[in-house]
Amino acid sequence: MKGPVVTLIVPALNEEHDLPPLVDRLLAVERSLGHPCEILIVDDASDDHTYAVGCELAQQHEQVRVLHKGFPRGIGNAIRTALPEARGRVGVIVMADGVDPLESAVPQFCTKILNEGCHLVLLSRYLEPSDSDTIPFSYKFFHWGFRLLTRYALGIRFRDITYAFRAFDVGFLRNLPLTSQKFEISPEITFKTIFAGGKVGEVRGRQTRRVRGRSKFLFSKAFWGYTRVLLEAFSLRWQEK
Repeated sequence: MKGPVVTLIVPALNEEHDLPPLVDRLLAVERSLGHPCEILIVDDASDDHTYAVGCELAQQHEQVRVLHKGFPRGIGNAIRTALPEARGRVGVIVMADGVDPLESAVPQFCTKILNEGCHLVLLSRYLEPSDSDTIPFSYKFFHWGFRLLTRYALGIRFRDITYAFRAFDVGFLRNLPLTSQKFEISPEITFKTIFAGGKVGEVRGRQTRRVRGRSKFLFSKAFWGYTRVLLEAFSLRWQEK
């Protein structure tokens, strides 16, 4: 296979049943893109057969590579584990449960980064009001409060900076001092890209609902991580003044 242009990073915790259909979708996306891709599955110390299933998929498809990381778990740790291994110019963070609008968003991500010079591209579920219908009310309330703080305290007006599904320039992101271990890595990436002078773009999108299993995101566990990232962002903004 030619060197990949796009690295599709899949953090996976106990996703043995979701990986095969997801890889089929990602391979179809690659065919429609016209750019060679690699699918980088990061097994996040799963209790099930996620790693074994990933290895089977790697034997079947040359585009698939599998990394096994140990404890501590966390999507932030998985993404930071994948970054040094990514061989593409464009990195895309893909949720293993298949809820992301891959077919419509990934081509737009690539255009924004390869042709328009963006360093980070966010998938926004709020550019069109109907796209947020699938977001649970409790999450919407959290997004509203977080968006309010980032707009008026930090001057950042993007509306969906916490959604993990996004794309980035791999070389640019490697140079950011990312430290988050869990879901708070998404706003951390957004804040630090902006503070480093990176160009941020948005595309419209609508997520679907998870078919099997349960989401790994729990607000009660994520609260302190998001608070830490916000406080760090306030500090960085203050230092600029």
